[in-house]
Amino acid sequence: MLEEIVSHQTQGPATTAAHAGEIPERTGSRPVAQPIFQTTVHSFKSIEEMEQVVENPDQGWFYYRYDSPNHSAFADAMAKLENAEAAATAGSGMGAIFAALSAVLKSGDHIVADTKIYGGTYSLLNDQLPRFGIETTYVNIDDESAVRAALRPTTRVLYTETLTNPLLQVTDLEAAAKLAHSLGLLLFVDSTFSTPIVCRPVEWGADVVLHATTKYIGGHSDALGGIMAGRKDIIEAAHLAGKLMGLTQGPFDAWLNVRSLKTLPLRMTAHSRNAQGVAEWLSRQPGIVKVNYPGLESHPQHALARRLMPEGLFGGMLSFELESGEAGARRFVRALREIPLVPSLADVTTTISHPASSSHRMLTPEQRAEVGIGEGLLRLSVGIEDLQDIIQDLEQALAQSK
Repeated sequence: MLEEIVSHQTQGPATTAAHAGEIPERTGSRPVAQPIFQTTVHSFKSIEEMEQVVENPDQGWFYYRYDSPNHSAFADAMAKLENAEAAATAGSGMGAIFAALSAVLKSGDHIVADTKIYGGTYSLLNDQLPRFGIETTYVNIDDESAVRAALRPTTRVLYTETLTNPLLQVTDLEAAAKLAHSLGLLLFVDSTFSTPIVCRPVEWGADVVLHATTKYIGGHSDALGGIMAGRKDIIEAAHLAGKLMGLTQGPFDAWLNVRSLKTLPLRMTAHSRNAQGVAEWLSRQPGIVKVNYPGLESHPQHALARRLMPEGLFGGMLSFELESGEAGARRFVRALREIPLVPSLADVTTTISHPASSSHRMLTPEQRAEVGIGEGLLRLSVGIEDLQDIIQDLEQALAQSK
């Protein structure tokens, strides 16, 4: 009996086990949902076939650090959403920024950046890039004379954000692009807060648009990633820099980001409408010095926001300053029942953060004061819950923070 079984085996058990799970090619059907390609490498039938793919990446995949079906699907979708020539993924938003800047800068080059950029980006530009001989000058990007005064012969990039973190100031992207290009500079725009559903910087002249896809693109606090989209030559160079630096996004994260893109328009509409309602309510409450949200008519750049964001959606992020200062902010956060303190943003649920102790902690108190980030400032990432439930929690916490 044993001899009969053995005689019918075409492979030994070790060989069979080693090849377990390999899926034969079938042409009669295909999956509706994108599969997760967990493989780190692809096989080829010949050296010629491998060389063809290596030389023409759009014809197949080679090695995971270079690209994969999940990366390609995500990048292609984001390029279309941003109306960009190309896009490439990275392991995080900071990885995308670093790869994109690495593609166009060398030792001795100079950046002019907005004073209001995200604290993590500030640390990258201020603390890390100088180690590679790249320096940055910070100015109000909307002040043309300040930008011109900051220029050096080695200036290569003008860097800003669509909606700044955490003060929600709006960059005049069209004016910034015209100025940058007239000076021979590239315009880099971090558009994490807005997403391509709210604003598409490439359409206003940006050369590169960046996202921490961990935020709204992913939207569920379960996937880490970054994306860079824009001019094809820059994106290809950034992709090369990223794969050589090992900034590759994980397969499951890329898959989750693609999954989340399917609901991005629905989520951004809900985030934006709720944020508008919360901002309007907060602006009427005593004990609040200021509410920062571009959808408010009181916002100094409301007209600009309406021009850049013609769909009437202004995103889900807002911030507000408590009259009671840091002590009041601490009391407010402790009093919240449903809204958690979270050092990130853009989940489907509403979360809150204290920029002075989280996103901008690396800045000195003087630097924070200079850019308008007070100790009593709180940043609210408004979720997609029922609006009244969000307001109810804020209302009872506000009553206890005075």
